[in-house]
Amino acid sequence: MDPILTVPPMIDTQFLLTGLLLAILGGVVVLLFYIAGRRAIRHLRARRFDGLSFKVHKQWREIVRGNVPAEEWRRDAMQCEIVQAIVIQEISAATDKDRAGLQEFLRSSGLIDVCIRKVHEGHGWNRRRAMLALGAMRMPEAIAPLSEALDDWQLSTRMAAVQGLGQTGLAAAGEPILEMFMVGGLKVPRDPITNALVRCFMNHTDALLPYLRRSQGESRELLARIASEVATPAMADEMIVLAADARPEVRAAAAKALTVAPLDLAIPALGDLARDEVWFVRLRAISALHRIPHPRTIPILLEAVRDANRLVRTRAASALAKFEHETLEILQNVADTRDRYALHSMISALELNGGFERVMAELGDPLLHDAAASQLLAVLREGAAGLWTTRPADPVVESVFP
Repeated sequence: MDPILTVPPMIDTQFLLTGLLLAILGGVVVLLFYIAGRRAIRHLRARRFDGLSFKVHKQWREIVRGNVPAEEWRRDAMQCEIVQAIVIQEISAATDKDRAGLQEFLRSSGLIDVCIRKVHEGHGWNRRRAMLALGAMRMPEAIAPLSEALDDWQLSTRMAAVQGLGQTGLAAAGEPILEMFMVGGLKVPRDPITNALVRCFMNHTDALLPYLRRSQGESRELLARIASEVATPAMADEMIVLAADARPEVRAAAAKALTVAPLDLAIPALGDLARDEVWFVRLRAISALHRIPHPRTIPILLEAVRDANRLVRTRAASALAKFEHETLEILQNVADTRDRYALHSMISALELNGGFERVMAELGDPLLHDAAASQLLAVLREGAAGLWTTRPADPVVESVFP
């Protein structure tokens, strides 16, 4: 083939490669200019934000009082954002009287209306940020727009709506969450719902009881858990009913709530729950008894320290170790059961509580040199030896008890 005929294709290939390289180089230059320009804009915006923030912080009290006309700062979106952030921060730490004044400022200045408009018309992160800010204002006007977002197609938006309603701390804000959850229409993980409802009903427990009484299934478990977090002595009768529920999760929540009930009701109910067939219900009941430092709980704890579940035994022993004046009697009762696991649990609890050496010294006192004290001292010594060795056998049962 004639070499002259092959020259044009080579020229075309070189031209294309050169054009491609120039295009890539041009794209890199444009990208570098874009990155540099974006950083410059962000830097300038940050500097302007810092300057305005310093200015607004110096005179924000005058702004709230109305001494500074709203026209001076409402025209600037950045100043509005700064003022709103300061007011929300103050609302979170203010007393009820001061909070009412700050909320009235949000109404009169129109900041809450701007926030509601962003919730209705915004998108993405800007909308979710507006939802959280609206909830942090803790005003009834936030309930309607946030409730409308509970069935949004995006999970992040639904979660922001739940969190925003919880931030209001209003019982009325918890009602749309409960109503949608009870009919199965709220597609949000359980923990955010629980946290939001606890905040809503923390100071409004009476508003929770009607929902609790008519709840069933998963909604009853959720409401029982919430009730255990916000329980008051006035809810004792409701907690007694929950303690007899067929669902173990509900019974476990009732056990936690019974810690605030009167002792005449709490201790017998917790005693029954400490014998429940489900281990975590027994554990929750013993944990509740751990918070009731009353001698009437000792018989229940002595029974629980022999539980088949190690966690229940450990928790019961930790509760018994708090009764310093009854320690010797408790140890004698545990030793009489000839249960090596119960004895090991008690020795470990006393050791962690710093009372085991005191007990051993007290039993070794010559003034208490009697047969019972000597036998208990021997049991504890061999029990401790069996606890801190790798041997599978327990020498307490094998050598001390006949």
